[in-house]
Amino acid sequence: MLISPEKLKKILVGSGYVKEPDFDDALKSSQDQGRDVSDVLIFRGLISEDALGKIISEYLNIPYADVRRLFISTEILNLIPEKLARTYRMIPFEAKDKKIKLAMENPEDFEAIEFVKRQTGCEIEPYFARSEDISKALGQYKKNLKSDFEKIISENVKKVAPGESLEKAAEDVPVVKILNTISEYAVALRASDIHIESQAESVVIRFRIDGVLRDMFKFQKGIEEALVARIKILSNLKIDEHRIPQDGRHKFNVDDEAIALRISIIPGFYGENVVMRILRETNRPLSLEELGITGHGLMILRENCMKPHGMILVTGPTGSGKTTTLYSIMNILNTAEVKMCTIEDPIEYGMNRVTQIQVNSKTGLTFAAGLRALMRHDPDNIMVGEIRDEETAEIAIHAALTGHLVLSTLHTNTAAGAVPRLLDMGAAAFLLASTLNVVVAQRLVRKICPSCITKYTPDESIVKKISKELGDGYDKLKFYKGKGCNDCNHKGYLGRVGIYEIMPITEKLRQIIVQKPTTEQLFKEAVSEGMITMMRDGMDKIAAGLTTIEEVFRVANEE
Repeated sequence: MLISPEKLKKILVGSGYVKEPDFDDALKSSQDQGRDVSDVLIFRGLISEDALGKIISEYLNIPYADVRRLFISTEILNLIPEKLARTYRMIPFEAKDKKIKLAMENPEDFEAIEFVKRQTGCEIEPYFARSEDISKALGQYKKNLKSDFEKIISENVKKVAPGESLEKAAEDVPVVKILNTISEYAVALRASDIHIESQAESVVIRFRIDGVLRDMFKFQKGIEEALVARIKILSNLKIDEHRIPQDGRHKFNVDDEAIALRISIIPGFYGENVVMRILRETNRPLSLEELGITGHGLMILRENCMKPHGMILVTGPTGSGKTTTLYSIMNILNTAEVKMCTIEDPIEYGMNRVTQIQVNSKTGLTFAAGLRALMRHDPDNIMVGEIRDEETAEIAIHAALTGHLVLSTLHTNTAAGAVPRLLDMGAAAFLLASTLNVVVAQRLVRKICPSCITKYTPDESIVKKISKELGDGYDKLKFYKGKGCNDCNHKGYLGRVGIYEIMPITEKLRQIIVQKPTTEQLFKEAVSEGMITMMRDGMDKIAAGLTTIEEVFRVANEE
């Protein structure tokens, strides 16, 4: 970091942003975990990223640039070559009248400023940006290079020699280059998954971006077996096995970023199909605020994170970000004073000072077996990747009863629906009432692209639907959408944010749980006690210009 922890403490404590004991505790945790103290401060909600960046820039007497939220045009990026930008940890974000605004990790690097001035012939106006923000912004150099990637792939497809053994073809440069190019492009576009699909006469490559699949590349059949073989070799899978599904994992680096790929290969009618989940290992988990948890719900969740025992459940369908939320909570709880253990399937991210166990059904290591073993490991906090059956539910509840804080996920559509689901699994109502602290239900909505956001008036039918579901007042909201531009590939959306329903278990709700209520009974009581529904949280994010009414209706009405 540009400023030493000692100087940062003097600035933050002296300005009243952070109390001295809180800073000292965050510093100790950062040293124990090998993290930057600023990350710990942000994670604990002691200061926001924006506030921290602005404070440091004021100390340096240099303006602050929040390049996380900027989507920079190709013309401006091309003013400085990517290699130069990465070497000096800087990125141009605005240019006008022969003057370039330059975000820099170290804006006091006068040698770099002079070098860029000579290269461009422009005046340079340096801005301060946090190191992590610079790293993310540098990824924009690859966002508009689809034609370059297509050219690399098409050229190497032609070079694949027919008739070679799979082992040899998988090691040849063309196949290696094709797979590397596909992976790098997916990372540049912030894709969460890569799909390689064998069809009758072609192979289609699709990326899942912001939760939606998009066709990216298509080429004639002929190299798919070598491509799949290459993936199997990297993932330590059986290269000669084509009849059964196989799962694996491998890692690679893109620039300074460590990427893990979680591999799933299944046999299809036209050949083997592959899905690769992209996990960015160097990314720190997002704070609760960055996930989109705000206001009263944020306060409730933070209060329950600090309780020494009980259960915190996160619910929602597959792909709704449940595990991401759990990791954010774990980062708040992960201090030198506690022992934290997890049982996961799979382990999404490695965490310092956390004992993480991977489920392995072949060896009998199920969620229940792993959780039972962890109970003998003297944990303070336990994270169970998912409660799937009666045995896991029973052990998790007893762990919460015996002085542990248990975090887990459950597949239900609403927060209130978690209780009947656990009761259906065989959980004892009186034990569940005693242990459950809070239930979080969530969905992910696509965010409006900030480069092309505009106000608009929705159809009258949508306004009527809002009034019907939420009552008068919400139909007076200002509505926004993305017109579509190069930055968002003309989709109008870029990135995702969560909408949440956070249900604290009050004394009245505990009394109702003992009576084995329906989902509707619990929901009505929670709302009467002030719970913000998912739909209302979505409306708040619409009013803030984060998402569209269509997105909120699309995901909040999922049953």
